[in-house]
Amino acid sequence: MKKLINTPFSVILLLTLFSFTQITELDFVGTYGVSENDPARIELRLNKDKTFTYKDLSNSDKQIDVKGNWEAKNNEILLKNYDSEFSFHTKWKISEEGMVAKSRKGMTFYTLVKK
Repeated sequence: MKKLINTPFSVILLLTLFSFTQITELDFVGTYGVSENDPARIELRLNKDKTFTYKDLSNSDKQIDVKGNWEAKNNEILLKNYDSEFSFHTKWKISEEGMVAKSRKGMTFYTLVKK
């Protein structure tokens, strides 16, 4: 009788343990930018210590060069604690492979590729 009760319990326990999968966290750290042939010169650098630098030199009248902190939520990067007189893309969605960062601000869409 004891063996009859232990067998289903063991099977349920094993199935429960195998159902937990390891969640892999994307490696967001790195430099994302436009093509070398693109004159826009836009670059987002995410550092391991949760700091970032962002450069957007596409508009000579509104050049952006800021530093601050970043945080990850799901596949999104939020840029914060920066000082800039111009508004810029502060929310970036990272692709599942971690190789592409996309952002939308109004009707402006940016796609940066990890270098």
